[in-house]
Parts: sequence; C-alpha cells; structure tokens
Amino acid sequence: MKRKEQLKGLAANCGTTSQCPYCNFKLEKIPKRKAKCKSCKKSIYPRKEPLSGEQRLYREGNLFLLEELKALADGWWQDWYKSNKGVLSARKDLAKEWNLDEVNVSIADARWRESHTVLAEATEIQDWDRVYSAYESMLRQVQCEKSQNKTPLAELVAGFMVTGYGRNWKVGGYTMDHRIGRPQFMLIDQLTTEPDSVYDLIKDTRTAKSYCHLLDVSLDTIIKRYAAELNEEAELVRQVENDRNNDAVNAAPPKTQKAKSSQVWIFLVGLIVLVTLALSAKS
Repeated sequence: MKRKEQLKGLAANCGTTSQCPYCNFKLEKIPKRKAKCKSCKKSIYPRKEPLSGEQRLYREGNLFLLEELKALADGWWQDWYKSNKGVLSARKDLAKEWNLDEVNVSIADARWRESHTVLAEATEIQDWDRVYSAYESMLRQVQCEKSQNKTPLAELVAGFMVTGYGRNWKVGGYTMDHRIGRPQFMLIDQLTTEPDSVYDLIKDTRTAKSYCHLLDVSLDTIIKRYAAELNEEAELVRQVENDRNNDAVNAAPPKTQKAKSSQVWIFLVGLIVLVTLALSAKS
C-alpha cells in the first residue's frame, strides 16, 4: 500500500535531535518533557521514534504521524489506517485549501471535516446509522475540546436526536421505538440544557426540520422517545438502589435476637443467684 511505503521515509525526515523542530533554534538543553522554544515560543514534544527507537523532538502536528508509526511498529497498522483514513484524507484536503503544509493542519480540524463529509455522503443515501454516528462523533469532539461556545450546538443536538430517536428497529418481526442508550443520551444534558428544555433548543433548527421530513417523524415523537428513555433510566437506577438497600438489610447481623439472648442469660443468672441465697438462708 502506498501510504505504508511512505511511512519509513516520513519517520526518518520527521523531528530533530537538538534543534527546535519549528525554527531550528539550537537548544541549550534537550528537553525530556514538553517544553517551549525560547526563540519561537512554540511547544516542543520529546518522543521516541517508534521504528528506530531514537529520541527526537517533534512539533505538535507530528504527533498523529507518531501514532501511526507506533501502530506500524506494533503490527496493527491496517486496523489503524482503516479507522483513520478519512482523517488523513481530510487533512490533506484542508492543507490544499488553506495552502499549508499538512503538519500545520490540526487533527481536530481534520476530524471535523471528515465528520461533515460523512454527514453529506450518508444523508444522500439515507444511511441513518452513519449519519447518527457522525453527529455523535462531532458532539464527543466538542465535549473533549470544550468548544461548546464555538460550535452550532443546537444544530448538532437536533441531528443527533432526530436520527437517533427518529428511526424504528425490528426485533423478531416487531417494530419498536428506537433507543440510543446510555451514555449516548447523556451528551445532550452534559453539553446543552436540561431535558425539559431540549424541545425549545432544537425546535427551530434547520437540521431538525430537515431530518424530521426525511424520516417522516414529528419532533414531538422525538422528544417523547427521549423522555421515555430518561424515565426508563431513572426507574432502573431506583430499582438498583432498592436492591442494594435490601441486600444491605438482609446482610446485617440480627441485633435484636442477640439482645434478647443476652436478656435471657441475665435472667437465668439472676434466678440462680436468688435460689442460691434462699438455700443458704435455710441452712
């Protein structure tokens, strides 16, 4: 495979040994952990090159390549490439559009572009599983990067909810309402608003209107299915707590029985003492 053949050359030409990997400033001391260049003020990442084992200094933009080289060295590159081929392609496209070297295109931007590409392709062929997965991926990226204020969250949540709850699935010939499951539905509350306010958040979004039309489902139905899953989850939590409390009660030692047993022994000892005193008095 062409990409695999390129990796050894990329590994050999990537990073430096004693200079800043950005501006080639000669470093007084080789850093052992992340540090900033005194000249250009950019972050330097000391890492071991996976194929040769040589310690080198890298740019932040090189770290994704090191991840790929590590997969190659460990023998699971095919799986890695299958999972990240879209990111590599998106990074290359963005570099051309922005007239940059690929190393200067962040992986976050490449992942975002890949998700948008998947959304467009999957929506066109109505592959709702892929559409839903793309929205989930984007929401998780927002959560990881804490970029809620920089993204159209209402549109993302609308796509996530409608394609998640708007589908039906069949089990044993029966059609059932779709559930997205935990922890997926927790993203909605964690990133946006409380469950009671979700309808107001997404009702006017273009995404909700478009996907409701394509899936032939009303937004009221989406919200009802979401609320039903939240109620099911709450009931499950209550049941688990009740079972745990019952187990704790059943496992507790029978204190009352022990107390009663102690009272009986005290009574018997007292009775023996009284009898002994009475016999002594007669004699």
